[in-house]
Amino acid sequence: MLFVALAATLVQLTLISSAAALPSTSSFFATAAPRHSGQWSMFMNGPMRQGRTPIVGAQTSNLGWRIPAETNYGGPVIGRDGTIYQGTFAGQLLALNPDGTTKWAVSLPYIVESTPAILLDGRVAVVDGGGNLDVVNPDGSFSWRFRTLGVYNNAAPAIGRDGTIYTAGWATLYALHPDGSIRWTYDVGQHITGPPAVRPDGVVYVPAGSLFALDANGSLMWEWTPPSDAVGGAPAIGSNGTIFVNSFGHSLYAINVDGTLNWSYKAGDCCSVDVPSSPAIGRDGTIYAGETVLDDGMVLAFTPDGTLKWDAHQGRDPSALSIGGDGTIYFGAYTDGIAGPLYALNPDGTLKWEYDDPDGGYVRTPPAIGLGHRVYAGSVSGFFAIGP
Repeated sequence: MLFVALAATLVQLTLISSAAALPSTSSFFATAAPRHSGQWSMFMNGPMRQGRTPIVGAQTSNLGWRIPAETNYGGPVIGRDGTIYQGTFAGQLLALNPDGTTKWAVSLPYIVESTPAILLDGRVAVVDGGGNLDVVNPDGSFSWRFRTLGVYNNAAPAIGRDGTIYTAGWATLYALHPDGSIRWTYDVGQHITGPPAVRPDGVVYVPAGSLFALDANGSLMWEWTPPSDAVGGAPAIGSNGTIFVNSFGHSLYAINVDGTLNWSYKAGDCCSVDVPSSPAIGRDGTIYAGETVLDDGMVLAFTPDGTLKWDAHQGRDPSALSIGGDGTIYFGAYTDGIAGPLYALNPDGTLKWEYDDPDGGYVRTPPAIGLGHRVYAGSVSGFFAIGP
């Protein structure tokens, strides 16, 4: 039944994406329908980093299971068969069965603070804190390792439609073939501050203080520099090609496909965040962004033209946002207490439920949404499943 349900879900995914194609400025969407390698296949569930799925996640805060593990920044991904892959601060990549039991665990040279990505053939790519990109077979055996020239703790790989693997190493973006050979590299000249986003035609957007656009061959198309701060977190690509990117200074920017500014919204002035929350895009085009201003955490919802629809204030330092098939918005956060909260908001911004992880401290991992009304996330002391 799991495979039947997943097949139906993947058909729905293809239809949704195809309907979003535009005939003019976004003709790149008409190149092909997306190819899905899992229930939640990579950071923000796809190379366009829209952060959504037609799968409906947890409806209540019921704890399905919890295992001891220290996670930080990097979240889980979910394979077609329901296997959950999660990196840990202990330098491991875990493969977990849907019931929380361990399928296998592999040791890596350094801690893992980035979200893995599932390749089209089911292999799993993961970047450790030493800048090593490891690709692991579905049975836990190693396929290959690529050493980047830098250390980066949030280089969540993106897998393009053709199977190209995109990842960052300090100031360099790498495009690799599925066998680990280099397709091309590009040095942006400064620290890359978030995972790349990739269009179906191979155009790549790289946040590195400024936002860089590279064509499918790795040549610079344009560079956009914000007026007063630096962009960070993964850019999200909208249905008409608009790029939405957050910043360290509480500003959300909407950038046109030609590299000009469409609109911006500044949530506050103080103070700079450690890692900007990556925005997500709802099925109706609503843009969701997490911000923290003076210890006040919030999720903001915008229409595509930048009009604020609502703001919800929960915790602080929200993780990247994940949107379920019913429009529920999931994210982790930090509070002044001991427990680390995972929040679920209704589509209108009201609180649907809250789970406080015992001794969790901080849920920094972006949640992943899986079949069976499940949401998976981790804290500094545990990794857990919310749902039946």
